[in-house]
Amino acid sequence: MFTMKLYTKIGFILIVTLIAGLTGCVKEQQYPVQPHIEFGGFATAKDITGKDSLGAITVSYTDGDGDIGLTESDTVEPYKYNFYLKFMQYVNKQLVEVKPVDSTVTFNARIPILTPTGRNKNIKGNITMTLELYFARQILLSDTIAFEIYIKDRALNESNKIETPMFIIRK
Repeated sequence: MFTMKLYTKIGFILIVTLIAGLTGCVKEQQYPVQPHIEFGGFATAKDITGKDSLGAITVSYTDGDGDIGLTESDTVEPYKYNFYLKFMQYVNKQLVEVKPVDSTVTFNARIPILTPTGRNKNIKGNITMTLELYFARQILLSDTIAFEIYIKDRALNESNKIETPMFIIRK
């Protein structure tokens, strides 16, 4: 009976020590305060004629202080946009930027506030932006497109720039 209690106590101590050791080893993920992005994917939706009408581009991101995103009141530079997209087309064996006819039109976008609550502000996730290819295809000289993308956080730290692969769209 004494040995049974001893083994029970030893087993209990071992289990508690093991659990404490395992939970103590879990570290919070740490990312740099400068945002980092990677290409996640590109997909299109077709209209009733079978032409690509919408495009959805996805990037994954990390940020060490979680200050990605703009509020509704952030409407003037340098906080007008925080997702910067250069739309490119393949013409004469090179990628050239697609410039909208109207100079007030942009392919840039706004990411809403993503800052997490709590002590750990490190964030990681995916952002998907939708592009209206219906309007863009009218000024495209090519059916092959690509994008150059970067983001900025509220401290105006600029992420790395990524260049996507080329995509063929039905225009």
